[in-house]
Amino acid sequence: MLKIRVITALVMLAVLYVATAWLSAFHFALFMSLVLMVGVGEWTGLMGLHSIPSRLVYMVGFAATLVLLSWLIGLTPNAVVLERGAVLLACGVGCIFWLYAYALIKSYPDNRQQWATRPRTALIGFLTLAPAWCALVQLKYLDPRGSLVFALIALVSVVDIGAYFTGRIWGRRKLAPAVSPGKSWEGFWGGLLSCLVLTVMMLIPLHQYVLPLTLPMVVALLLIVQVVAVFSVVGDLFESMLKRSQGLKDSGRSLPGHGGVLDRIDSLTAAAPVFVFSLMILMKDVSWQ
Repeated sequence: MLKIRVITALVMLAVLYVATAWLSAFHFALFMSLVLMVGVGEWTGLMGLHSIPSRLVYMVGFAATLVLLSWLIGLTPNAVVLERGAVLLACGVGCIFWLYAYALIKSYPDNRQQWATRPRTALIGFLTLAPAWCALVQLKYLDPRGSLVFALIALVSVVDIGAYFTGRIWGRRKLAPAVSPGKSWEGFWGGLLSCLVLTVMMLIPLHQYVLPLTLPMVVALLLIVQVVAVFSVVGDLFESMLKRSQGLKDSGRSLPGHGGVLDRIDSLTAAAPVFVFSLMILMKDVSWQ
């Protein structure tokens, strides 16, 4: 099992690197659309849909939503930048949704009957995945080299890694026992601290080789990253809540040894729209091409 898990991880990293660093922004958007559609297929399982026709209807509806969203943000093969207002709106909706998701996590399982219906879980799927797609595509357009995409993935990953090891060593107080009994408050703070350390390490070469940073910009970036770290934990907990409500261990089996696509991008779905929205608001002229 460990061998399969390692091989799958290496393949995922290689594919991610090629898609993010080598593809054009438009083709990266197409790549992310394909990845996301696999996640949408898994989401139908979280909804409790079992028949192929019902799953296909949801997936087609989501694909149509992506086409509409692409038109709204001005995504075309020749586009150099995306429509700022439309991107802000999509990511802003995502931010509002994740605040709502946090409230759901806090009240679980007492509130399960209020949201765990197929129509509402279907809507939650749109609000979870579409803003994340828009945010990742925007990051690629802001920096075609893919540095911002890699930076976000690294930050989200280090939160998870830091929380895991800190929680194993010092974890005592449960963070959300009804949703994910293995997570602790000590792990949560360890994840945030790990993210802060990585951010400082990344700001040094950013300042020297990419974009000279003023003190207000440094403070803004540190603030953004800590907020993103918090929401990455919310994203992880939220998918755990959805799986628990359906009695599932993994969202799917598309990634041998790792479960499904949603199991790998759960933190990213929350972190991405929050990161992009905060970046575009606090650093209005951001463009690091």
